[in-house]
Amino acid sequence: MPWKQTGLPNDYLQSDVRRIALCDFITRICASLIRSKNLDQSNAGGVWSGPKGGAFSINAPGQEILPRTSAMTNGSETIELRFTTSLPAAGRTILGQQAYQILAVNLVELVQKSLLHANLDQAKLQQHVFSAVKQSALRAQLAPHGLIAFVANGAILPRASGASAAPMDSNKAVRFQSPQDFQVALPLPDGTSISGMGIPRGITLLTGGGFHGKSTLLEAIQLGIYNHIPGDGRELIVTDPTAVKIRAEDGRSVSSVDISPFISNLPGGRDTKRFSTDDASGSTSMATNIQEALEAGCKTLLIDEDSSATNLLVRDQRMQSLVRNEPITPLVAKARSLFDQEGASIIIVVGGLGDWLSVADHVVVMENYAPRSITAEAKIVVQQFPSIVTQDEQYGSLPNRSFKVRDCGDRGDGERINFRSAMNAWASAALPDC
Repeated sequence: MPWKQTGLPNDYLQSDVRRIALCDFITRICASLIRSKNLDQSNAGGVWSGPKGGAFSINAPGQEILPRTSAMTNGSETIELRFTTSLPAAGRTILGQQAYQILAVNLVELVQKSLLHANLDQAKLQQHVFSAVKQSALRAQLAPHGLIAFVANGAILPRASGASAAPMDSNKAVRFQSPQDFQVALPLPDGTSISGMGIPRGITLLTGGGFHGKSTLLEAIQLGIYNHIPGDGRELIVTDPTAVKIRAEDGRSVSSVDISPFISNLPGGRDTKRFSTDDASGSTSMATNIQEALEAGCKTLLIDEDSSATNLLVRDQRMQSLVRNEPITPLVAKARSLFDQEGASIIIVVGGLGDWLSVADHVVVMENYAPRSITAEAKIVVQQFPSIVTQDEQYGSLPNRSFKVRDCGDRGDGERINFRSAMNAWASAALPDC
């Protein structure tokens, strides 16, 4: 549809953030119409049956506002809505009247109610777009303030259930409130400001008893690299856009990755600077995930003890004394050099690995879903119950791989491109303002 015919304000085309939010909103409207009118059912009205039944299908977005191919703009010229439908047939016979209903009635209604500004809830559209603008502006302020994440006061972190990404009922949920030690206020584009917990660069531990909200907080931080829809409860939680959740992945394939900072001196002299396997263990997969994330430019690692290979996180003094010929160097021994030399921060959830207290810059405990700063208390505990936590002065090498790019008709070696250089070039590309 020509852009001018939609009646949509040109203000929504002023930046990538606005365009993405607009197209995301239109996709949601179309998906909602399809569901509400049962147009997603293949036996509409009971007139025809079988796989060719007139069902409409479009991408059904979740809680995040993301670039989508279901709705796209071509500058100020056109806007395009993409979805599928199955044409009705009975055996080899075309059902023409039913096809008319689909293409000349249902289709037209979807387009008119999804793309015409006059038919949209204009207040909700504006809220949707400017919520994304607000979140992007907050995220852009993290680095200048020395932060890797921000969690706004009043945010609703828990979800309705383990199978739903929708927020928990606000009448039942405990709203987030920042500890005083971590409280910061960040300005918003409309001239107001928002207060909440700012997590500084460095090594931050999230701890506490089971079921008190540690992993829920980490998950909210993990998803803070995306903008969220208004009403999600996490729409004012933003995270360093390079952040990556690291976990063990037993059985994953590894191809020529340098995992030598964590694993070396393998039996048989196997090379770990260009390590490959079709069936990685928990520790090798986690070491690979860390190294690949750093190779791609990650500056914030998010780790949960529950989904990690424990032997890559820590190795206590007793096991060091008992097992001398250990090829694995745990992350706790590399955390400080990783931050000092590579500038990569860590947020880690721990419940039973006390050695991490020795390397932590900040410690937050979750109690009844409320965070509390216990950094000073943690330092006292470290002095009362000392343990030897060896720190490597050097982090070690990072992967420096290249990949081939060649034309379909090129039978030669093609052009080699360095992976890290390509990622750095992409990351440093000029992006439009919010």
